[in-house]
Amino acid sequence: MPNCTAYAWGRATEILGKTPNLSTGNARDWYSYNKNVGAYDYGATPKIGAIACFDNPYGGHVAVVENIKNGEITFSNSAYGGKNFYLTTASVDDENPGQNGWTFQGYIYLGDFTAESYSLNTYVRVVAESGLNLRRYAGISYDVLNVIPENSQIFITDVYESDGYRWGYTHFGETYGYCVIDYTENL
Repeated sequence: MPNCTAYAWGRATEILGKTPNLSTGNARDWYSYNKNVGAYDYGATPKIGAIACFDNPYGGHVAVVENIKNGEITFSNSAYGGKNFYLTTASVDDENPGQNGWTFQGYIYLGDFTAESYSLNTYVRVVAESGLNLRRYAGISYDVLNVIPENSQIFITDVYESDGYRWGYTHFGETYGYCVIDYTENL
């Protein structure tokens, strides 16, 4: 990292809960690889959890569809030689969604994830007096990386259920991980 393929492959692992059957080559090869091996459905319509694939002279780009709301797609990205993580948006009507100068190849559909099962891109406020533990993975047995203080505002990009809690993927400072969002309130 930073690297779009490493990020998207890792994000796909989080979404699926297992190792994905995706290309480990350049981003521009992901779409054709998937078509050739028949691992996942694919197409031109954005869907939550899909991998958007682009071609360009520098190896291409892949990004993950995190949300679709009010006619706008939100992508999570990483960029070789750039940022570890950043979000971009595009209109659902954009034939080349958000990537000027790059050729959109299509989406790889990892599964059928609805907005109801994935509450993405939501700001919440910590209401636990003792703060929230930010853990490496979604579960009470994983390492605590940081403690998010009460009244902190955090941005949740994904939601999981584990150990009887709802866990949100977020970051606090430069540390990324999971916290129990049952002790937060929406802003």
